[in-house]
Amino acid sequence: MVQINLMPRPLDHKDTLPARNGRNPFIVDTEEYRRSFPKKAVKEFDKGLESDRQGKRDEAVRHYEKAITLAPNFYPAHNNLGSDYLSKSDFKSAQAQFEQAIKLNQSDPEAHLNLGNLNLMMKNYDDALQNVQEGLRRRPNSALGQFLLGSIYQRLRKLPEAERALRTALSIDPAMSRIRLELVNLYLVQKDKVKATSELKAFLQNAPDDPLVPKAKELLNKLEATR
Repeated sequence: MVQINLMPRPLDHKDTLPARNGRNPFIVDTEEYRRSFPKKAVKEFDKGLESDRQGKRDEAVRHYEKAITLAPNFYPAHNNLGSDYLSKSDFKSAQAQFEQAIKLNQSDPEAHLNLGNLNLMMKNYDDALQNVQEGLRRRPNSALGQFLLGSIYQRLRKLPEAERALRTALSIDPAMSRIRLELVNLYLVQKDKVKATSELKAFLQNAPDDPLVPKAKELLNKLEATR
């Protein structure tokens, strides 16, 4: 079976994957943390955000660590610190930070989704499913959450559930073009070349600058040649 290898990966501020309505769980509501935590801690946190935007991960880590030193219960800093560890493939440290963020704020969905993404990357699908479902309970309209849910179901070979979640994600945020590639993989498993071809064409039309465009074009040519 030919497919596009769409591996889960750490999320980045520059990613279009979480996009508008789904929100990027890398960042939390700024008004909330400004009201809840000391100004010095918030200042360090903001510096961490700016460092992340500039791609300076090590610098961002130092700022988030300072924020946590000033305010140990600063759960957004734990969450973002975990995301930076995840981007460095330090899974153990990332997991510890996400779990601490959840412990400090049970009602917030971001760390649940980030932890679910980490579990998915590590192929711990049962844990991934549990954490993503917890995140979606807190924010049902998260396009990212539905995307992760569909990706997990696909790897568990629960294909109807996977398609339903991916379609939900796409309806929430049509700009999340990578959803279409996950649908392509799903339809290839089902040996439905017509639907796979349709999703590939939609992906190429909507995301002409995506790094996976060459692979998508190659796969499309192979599918059309065998029809």
